[in-house]
Amino acid sequence: MDEDHVKNEHVEEQETKTKSHKYILFIKEYKTKFLIGGGILFICIYAFGCIYYQNRFMSRTTINGMNVAGINYQKATQKIQEHIDKRTMTLIFLDGEKEILTQENIGFTFNQNNDIKKEIKKQNAFLWFTHWFYQDNMTINNLFIVDEKKLETSLSQLKHLQDDYQVAPADAKVQYKDHNFSIAKETIGSKIQKDILIQKITTAFQNGETELNVEEVGGYVKPKTTSEDESLKKLLEAAKKYCDVSITYKTINEDVVLDGNTLVSWLSIDESGNYYKDDNEFKKQATEFVKKLSKNINIIGKKKTFTGAHGRKINISGGNYGYKLKQEKEVEGLLKDIQAGKKGMRTPVTTGIQASYDNGGLGQTFIEIDMTKQHFWYHKNGKIVLESDIVSGTYNIADRRTPAGAYYLYNKERNRVLRGTKLPDGTWPYETPVSYWMPFNKGIGLHDSSSWRSKWGGTIYMNNGSHGCINLPTGIASQLYNSIEVNCPVVCYY
Repeated sequence: MDEDHVKNEHVEEQETKTKSHKYILFIKEYKTKFLIGGGILFICIYAFGCIYYQNRFMSRTTINGMNVAGINYQKATQKIQEHIDKRTMTLIFLDGEKEILTQENIGFTFNQNNDIKKEIKKQNAFLWFTHWFYQDNMTINNLFIVDEKKLETSLSQLKHLQDDYQVAPADAKVQYKDHNFSIAKETIGSKIQKDILIQKITTAFQNGETELNVEEVGGYVKPKTTSEDESLKKLLEAAKKYCDVSITYKTINEDVVLDGNTLVSWLSIDESGNYYKDDNEFKKQATEFVKKLSKNINIIGKKKTFTGAHGRKINISGGNYGYKLKQEKEVEGLLKDIQAGKKGMRTPVTTGIQASYDNGGLGQTFIEIDMTKQHFWYHKNGKIVLESDIVSGTYNIADRRTPAGAYYLYNKERNRVLRGTKLPDGTWPYETPVSYWMPFNKGIGLHDSSSWRSKWGGTIYMNNGSHGCINLPTGIASQLYNSIEVNCPVVCYY
């Protein structure tokens, strides 16, 4: 290789090194300028943000659910006020129906003296960039002025707050049904707790909500006892042990039933919350029950309504017909039936005569005497088998007037001599022989009278009636005597 060629290679190598060095210097100079420029730009952007957010809300900021990011106090106030003025609240009720309240008719107005400006001042503008990474949900509680009276008035006008919709809740309870005890679950009902609902509506408006489920926010009156109540479960256990009873009494008004639904209330409870049967308490409660029962059983002298001839509904009172409850004896018998777990009808311990609990206690076989019409009917098994005009006691002589009331035939006698009250001199005011004697009210009875009367009915009884008895034609008296049974009810009325 010649000397010139070596020199050229050396020169080229030196030139290459020089170029590389220059390039490296250029890159270093460019990076330095870039970093300086980037730093200056970052400082400018940061400074701009610090200045920009001095009087504006940070990015990703809400107030009561409304977006206020990047706007100042005035615009935020305007936006929130406009939003509030257009707000509505939809109430969802238990039946699934909805009713809408507007901001205007429920008494919410925008509060100009609010804390929006204070919230801006609380912000740290030097940390504005940190809001890129999280949501700032502010809650301001004084955006509204609430007119509670107006809100209450508006609520009161809603359909679901009318009286017809206010069904009270029912507590869970131990029930006796089809001869079995169980726990009947509680029901919510539809009765609104207005004060609670007003509070929840106010809060929902504050939070920017547009719908409110009345049940979920506790707007309904709740039952006090639920089916999960431990005390209720203990009561169920005791009820199955002591109260599995169903006793029915027949009365002239309606059947009276004593069963587990009532008996569970007779149980006592100890300090540990356990239920038990206290014999003294059961006797006390049974005595009170029988006392109330007597009002339906004791019909002697009380008003009775029965169906008479031609389907007429007739009211009567007075007389000695009917039952009277022997309360002390009935309590004893009732407690024995409860102890035995009886299920079925119970015949009460009574005194007196009563044919039936139907038709006002008269049943379908009875004598009906209309003393105004001067007529009688003999009902037998629901049919009139005998009737006739009569003559009753002399109406215009008070002590000879036939008393109204319900009685019963207590005897039947042939060929009896009827006499009045013995006089001081030992004689009788009258002595009247009759062939058929059927007494029902002390000395008053039905009997034949053909031996001295030839007419019956009309107005004879006003001035020329009997001494109180019911005078019948002999043929009618004979038929009645041969058909009627002792203890048959006899009703007399004017």
